[in-house]
Amino acid sequence: MQLRRDSGGGVADAAPANATAMIAGHVARVANSRLYENDTEALRRLFLDNFIVSLWGSTRPWTRQIAQWTRRFAGTGASPVLGGDWSADASVAALVHGTASHSFELDDTHNETLSHPGAAIIPAALAVAAVTGASRVELFRAVAAGYEAMAMVGAAAGGLETVHRGFHPTAIFGTFGAAAACVALHAYERRTLVTPEWLVRAWGHALSQASGSMQFSAEASGGEVKRVHAGFAARNGVLAAEFALMDAVTAPQLAIEGNYGLAALFGGPLRAVVPSETLRIHEISLKPYACCRLFHSTIDALAELTDNFSMPTAAIREIVISGPQLIADQHMLAKPTSTMAAQYSCPYIVGATLSYGPYRYDAYDEAFLNDPGIRRIAQMVRFECSETLTQYYPARFATGARIDMQDGSTRSGIVVDSVGTPAKPLTVEQIIAKGDGLARQDQASPAGKKLAALIWDDAESSRTLAQALALAYTQPARQGADL
Repeated sequence: MQLRRDSGGGVADAAPANATAMIAGHVARVANSRLYENDTEALRRLFLDNFIVSLWGSTRPWTRQIAQWTRRFAGTGASPVLGGDWSADASVAALVHGTASHSFELDDTHNETLSHPGAAIIPAALAVAAVTGASRVELFRAVAAGYEAMAMVGAAAGGLETVHRGFHPTAIFGTFGAAAACVALHAYERRTLVTPEWLVRAWGHALSQASGSMQFSAEASGGEVKRVHAGFAARNGVLAAEFALMDAVTAPQLAIEGNYGLAALFGGPLRAVVPSETLRIHEISLKPYACCRLFHSTIDALAELTDNFSMPTAAIREIVISGPQLIADQHMLAKPTSTMAAQYSCPYIVGATLSYGPYRYDAYDEAFLNDPGIRRIAQMVRFECSETLTQYYPARFATGARIDMQDGSTRSGIVVDSVGTPAKPLTVEQIIAKGDGLARQDQASPAGKKLAALIWDDAESSRTLAQALALAYTQPARQGADL
């Protein structure tokens, strides 16, 4: 049964005492409603971006090792494992795909919650859909409900507060979004409606599974565990939805607003969130640059100040980046010694961008970490907190850049909405180009157009999508024929 979405919107005056039940009621309506045409198109783009980024991420050494670790679970289920030639339980497949999705800082983001929804929700939903036999329409509806849940739950708890308290929003909120999508798929298989009570039970389990420290951002090395955070969220979402089917395995009902609920444990004061007819999938940003989303506006500002990176770096004396205090707290590591740390380091990001341009994804690989050109520019970078720019956060990631030249002249600029945000969205062609750029680094095959053809073909089943993604990695030589 499908319903028409009800309208709503606006900002509530105060956080409701029954936040979990209210959000669950709205997410259930989304899961039970038909999608509008613009919703479907947005979901196609999100799937395409996730597939391209995951295909690239599956080549990274940490994902490869985790994929190989899952071989012991081969045959335990019908979900294809990315990077392997076997199928396994849905929770296992979701773990690998989620890790791959988050493996090179190119996955989608929800600014308000400072999280990466697609890396948790799409892997979990695709793994379960491959088992339940969900139609394409059902898969898309489930994923839309998952994005809605993750965004609303994260907004209620407070994404920025979660980061300041030392927790990773993708890991914390991702399980809730993944669980909502998986609950929907189980309901569709049973030909029944998604109920708020079912979601509440799943979120009670999700609360107990939530984890993920930001310590990875504070050390020069050892940060690749961040990639696995999305995998954990995807896996835990699958498990939370399955546990919610067990009547003896009860769970708390106030997962968000309880005394020891999500906001109290991980976030800040409970915030008011209200339903809207426009789904949260339309608030998602796609990333053209392989670094922390905070600095995409910085890269766009540098492009303007350097005449699209044509300025000789020898002419620069100092570079000043401005924005919220969060940058000083977590992103000013001067000499990163791992890929993860480099992609989180403001000085390194500036150095890599000015040295090689914004689309050299391999500039964050280990081979470049001691690059003398990058290191020289990174040493020129300092940070100034801006209260004016801080006011945009967390809904919009605004930063400013000032370049002081050797000749005494100065160039400065501010970018509020970077390329890839809803204000400046990537086209389908630009999403496919991300895959082409990755392929040029000999890390992944240029399968973007073939994957897009599958995603835009509604006759293809959810399991076909899962198999196609796995095949694109395991048999690159046959892509022309099989994709």
